[in-house]
Parts: sequence; C-alpha cells; structure tokens
Amino acid sequence: MIRFLKKLLSLVFFLCVVAAIGYFVVVPRFVPLEYEEYVEKYASQYQVEPSLVYAVIFCESGYDPQAVSHAGSKGLMQISDDTAVWAAQQIEGMDAENLNVMDPDENIQIGCWYLHWLHDKFNGNTPTCLAAYNAGHNKVAQWLADEEKSADGLTLEEIPYAETDQYVKKVTLMQQVYQWRYGV
Repeated sequence: MIRFLKKLLSLVFFLCVVAAIGYFVVVPRFVPLEYEEYVEKYASQYQVEPSLVYAVIFCESGYDPQAVSHAGSKGLMQISDDTAVWAAQQIEGMDAENLNVMDPDENIQIGCWYLHWLHDKFNGNTPTCLAAYNAGHNKVAQWLADEEKSADGLTLEEIPYAETDQYVKKVTLMQQVYQWRYGV
C-alpha cells in the first residue's frame, strides 16, 4: 500500500510539473500577450473585452504588425483600406486622409472601434460579430435575414462560409485561452 501511494504521489508531482511548464513556459511562448498598452486603452475606450481583441490579433495576424492578407487587409487586426477610411471618418480625432493601418496604435484603435460597432449592429452577439468581422457585416446581415441560417434574425445557426465558421470557432477558443492564461 505504501509503495502504491509513493507511485501515486510521484505521478501527481510529475503531472503538476508538466502542467506548470505548460502554463508558464509553453502557453506564453505560443500565445503571446503583446501591444498591451494599445489593446487595454482601446478595448476600454470602445467597451470591447481585451481577451477578444487579443484573440482577434492572434488569429488575424499572429502578432505581425506588417501582415497583409491575400485580400489586402493589413496590420495586426487585418483592416481593409476601405474599412479603415470609413472607420476613421467615424472616430473623433482620427485623420482619415493620413491613415497608417500598419501602425499598431491606429490598427488596434480602428479594430476595437469596429468590433464595438459590430457588437452594436448585431445586438451584442459575439459569434455573429466575429462572423461579420471575417465575412463582412453586409453578408452577415443577409444570412440573418435567411430563415434557413437564422430562425430569429439575431443568431446564426449556420455559417455558410467554412472559412468564417472556422474563424469564429478559432477566435472564440483563443479568447477563452487568453481569459484562462492571462485573466484578461
């Protein structure tokens, strides 16, 4: 019986060490927390959960401020030029004619403002907001109007684009990871 307890305690100790290494070494290495000054500032200003902003940045650009997508979206939060100009015209004090969406400060401000705007447009429904962030708000509005995709006009029961469906799932998972690991 004593031998069994020693083996059990050794196993528990080993699992605790592995968990600690994962929590303190592996997760921070592969799930970074960067640009905190901008994320905290603009998430607070636009009433968006910081964990959601970090998750969007992680999924959109992998924290590469120079990222450019095949569709031409740019920067940390992958903002298109059209969205950037339109959003900058809505944001008090932002110069829409001299934008630099590759600048982390401007990119995160526009991204946070846009997430807030989408949350307002889609009644605070985060998965719908994320689908709109990925596929476009007009496309998501069309899906919500289709009874096969949304019974109540507010919640998407089906996301017809596989890429958008995966995007929503990935951002949601990463938001949970950021909340769990960093408490943001």
